[in-house]
Amino acid sequence: MLAFSSGMSTSVNTKVATQECVEIAMGEGGGADCDLIALHSTMGHNPNQVIAALRNACPNATIIGCTGSGVIGREGVSESMRSLAIMTVQGKEFSVASADGLNGDNSFELGERVAREIKENHPDVNMLYLLTSGLDLRSDQVIEGVESVFGPEMPIFGATAADNGKAIKTLQFHDDLVMEHGVVLAGFADPTLELVLGIHHGSVPLESMKFEITKSDGNKIIELDGEPAWPTLMAKLDLPADSEAAETMGMTGLGVDLSPEDGEAYDNPQVLRVPLVVEDDHQSFRLPTTCPEGSHVALMQRDEQRIFDGVERMNGELNGRRPAAVFHADCMARGRLTFNRVLKDEIIAKTQYPVCGEDDVPWLGVYGYSEYAPLRGKNQFHSYTTSIFALVRKEGA
Repeated sequence: MLAFSSGMSTSVNTKVATQECVEIAMGEGGGADCDLIALHSTMGHNPNQVIAALRNACPNATIIGCTGSGVIGREGVSESMRSLAIMTVQGKEFSVASADGLNGDNSFELGERVAREIKENHPDVNMLYLLTSGLDLRSDQVIEGVESVFGPEMPIFGATAADNGKAIKTLQFHDDLVMEHGVVLAGFADPTLELVLGIHHGSVPLESMKFEITKSDGNKIIELDGEPAWPTLMAKLDLPADSEAAETMGMTGLGVDLSPEDGEAYDNPQVLRVPLVVEDDHQSFRLPTTCPEGSHVALMQRDEQRIFDGVERMNGELNGRRPAAVFHADCMARGRLTFNRVLKDEIIAKTQYPVCGEDDVPWLGVYGYSEYAPLRGKNQFHSYTTSIFALVRKEGA
């Protein structure tokens, strides 16, 4: 039976921050009993130093993780340049695999490869935790690659990595390996655990800003409505055609219509995609999913009331059960917009307190670029959401 603990530190000294995280999670000198560490870090920490410090404190642990624009723990949220959070796991009922070189052309292949390695090592896996690079990938193909090994019923949850909002380089970790284009997959095989999900974005489409994808190649959108894609999108926002993706990501969320049944379950008629890669000529751009010609997208606008209403709706999924652990993927654009800043503490409090109450529930979250979470039993890729992945003991376990 897997046992979870978590810790978070905002110390600017990497070694000290790592030690604080381990001590908060496992107590002073308790790292020798740790079998798996999942970590999230902002870009200011040197990842090799973090991994070395974790290896020193927890010599027997497998290490996985990724960077984000902020981290979330049971202690709250931090977006400082040097923030670190970990989830420690005791128990052997897991398996981990990774691959480097992920891009829009090989996403299925690498998803299949890591899934096959996990299944060979631990065929009894009952849920999968997925972390990938956040920029050039086809996330739907990663999911399909994993499902080709485990089947579509296997729940996949997780996040894509992020940087500090620059959309230049995101990092993924597996033991001593630090990757920029990685996929990391962890399979949990504890039969006493089940996954309970809560996911919501709270954006609404702008009716006058809908487009047809008239030319595409994989995840690359070349034309919208028969015109060069990026200038067309920028013109709708009254922005110059040479704008960079990092400058516009808060405004360029693109909605794709869901089926009525999926929309009802999601409490949103659209699932969102975010352009994070613009080609050098600023004529086309890439989404992190396949973009078929003839499909339609709409520019979306954040609706603050829907954001907060959606968080309160999500909290009912647990039916009062206390999780053994919570993994959390969130969007850095969600929260209360005040003085041109998005303040996140309120939305995190509304997320955590109904789940944890006064209990010390292990909690690990990241502000990544996108999220992996099942929707109505089907594995799905999302952006701009709050996604809560609660691992709950089955009744009688």
